[in-house]
Amino acid sequence: MKDQPGVVPSVTLSCSESNLIRLATVLQSGFIKAGTEGDSIYSFLLRLPGFTEDYLLREVQTIFYNGDALDDLDSALAGGFATIALGSAMPGLAGAIMKKGSVCAAFRKTRTVQNVSRQGDPVQVRVKLFNTIARDRGPRLFNTGLRLDTHDLILFLELRPRLVDAFSDIIFDNTQLAPELLIESLSSVAQIRLEVRG
Repeated sequence: MKDQPGVVPSVTLSCSESNLIRLATVLQSGFIKAGTEGDSIYSFLLRLPGFTEDYLLREVQTIFYNGDALDDLDSALAGGFATIALGSAMPGLAGAIMKKGSVCAAFRKTRTVQNVSRQGDPVQVRVKLFNTIARDRGPRLFNTGLRLDTHDLILFLELRPRLVDAFSDIIFDNTQLAPELLIESLSSVAQIRLEVRG
């Protein structure tokens, strides 16, 4: 199957809860979610399944926007493309410096102001989840379906053949696949929408 402009193929599969948690670590590479220029990063994150106000305030301790540490979740999405990375508390001095609202924030580059030039325009946001954030929220995100770059997913799965063997009920755009054919099928498209049932 060849990629068609504007069409993202879908893959659904099943695996055990423990393997779903293992799969969630691929979210360090990120998934793609549509946003709107001018919307706050906070409101964007609240639309992600499982990301409540309490979870964002208590568990998400490290936030990067386009590579810069971010303290103010009211900052706006800006530009046609953006990357948001979320993590729990990091250990040691690096963790203290990068933690949102840290008294050590002066030691790092911090982004506070976004230049919104096209209010309401679409923004393609790559969301990366690290450490316990991926483990805690990854399974629910996969249950609802995520858009992924297949290159990242293939690299991840090639290093984990036992994980691939543990997948069952694999449906690639309405065609049932054996686990050993999954990676080859993914290589024919640039992105997929992956839904996983635990």
